[in-house]
Amino acid sequence: MTWFIDKLYIQQTHEQCLPLVGDKFYYVVDGVTGETSESPKAYASRIKASHSTSIGVYCDGHKVRIEGNPSRFGRPDNLMGLQSIEECVAVYNRILLSLGLPPFITGKFDIASADAKGNFRKIYSGAQITMIDITRNHAVGHKNELAFLRGVATLSLPNGKRPHLYPNGLTVDWQSRNVGGSSWDYSKVYVKSADLLDHKNRNLKGADEETETYYQNLIDYCCQSGVVREEHSFKSEKLKRYDLCYYGYVSTEQLANHHTVTTLDKLIETLGVATVDFTSIASQLLNNGIVNSHSAAYATQAYCQQWLNGQPFHNTDRKKQLSSAYYKHKSRLLQLGIDISVPFCPSRAALPTFKNQREITMRSLELPTWYRVANARSPFQLVDGGTIA
Repeated sequence: MTWFIDKLYIQQTHEQCLPLVGDKFYYVVDGVTGETSESPKAYASRIKASHSTSIGVYCDGHKVRIEGNPSRFGRPDNLMGLQSIEECVAVYNRILLSLGLPPFITGKFDIASADAKGNFRKIYSGAQITMIDITRNHAVGHKNELAFLRGVATLSLPNGKRPHLYPNGLTVDWQSRNVGGSSWDYSKVYVKSADLLDHKNRNLKGADEETETYYQNLIDYCCQSGVVREEHSFKSEKLKRYDLCYYGYVSTEQLANHHTVTTLDKLIETLGVATVDFTSIASQLLNNGIVNSHSAAYATQAYCQQWLNGQPFHNTDRKKQLSSAYYKHKSRLLQLGIDISVPFCPSRAALPTFKNQREITMRSLELPTWYRVANARSPFQLVDGGTIA
């Protein structure tokens, strides 16, 4: 299954002095000594593009940092994004060059002096990744998304990560015991069509009619395919721990093969997820033309429910006679294959409200031919006018 990149935070420190870039700047004062930092710190400046997308850029004179989603920048959606880190950095470098800043590049390793424990610290001259999200799409079939997520919500991940199914049933994530979430990683699976629908107005801000039609077709396609999105966020501490932070020495494949990701993959493979279509007895009676009114349908449904609960149908008099209504409702239910004269036994009879039961099969999502594929070389239309070619 194809993995691609969602968010990417990356930075690089340069020896030469660079122009300051940011919305605001501030100096840090040491609370003990009263000393003020020599160089200012910067808040990121937002570079805005079409479809309510933006990238955060800042430079304090030496360190250049970008935070954002390169796969989404300038696009109405990111159902499928950029597949390599190099493509994402290419998008960022075009923005940096337009601001007069040097591009992110790969570098070399140097070994710093050992600490008290004899551990050597690596120094990298190139760009370093501080956070990256990798994601992929699964197709589980029309109307199977919620049942699939309920199944996934029974799986735990390593390091005490417990599943959490959101109240609306549209998202499952794995949380640690730490307040505010883990500083290590974060994983979630969610229904993509619902996500596209929730952000529709924002994503289509200023869009033309053709793009609006395209976006709606994309929502419909995700609904019909039953698309669920799997997303894994690697944060700074984890990237450093496993040497996955050095640009030029890490790939999407390496991240996808990390044990956190592969563990969930293996667990899902062992999970047997099934879904059941429910239809009421009353609906079946009406749809099959057995009764002509809702009141008659609900009356017969009540008899069926009484049968399911094991309650007797005879009158409470001494003769224990069955009423004429019993035979009327029995006749109706027999047309649905339900014989209420035989006591209900769950071990040998299927519940009559189950229309059918089927296994959910997860497969890789195939994109439609009309999908607008992400391209790192596409020009960006900026909100404040002008383009980045």
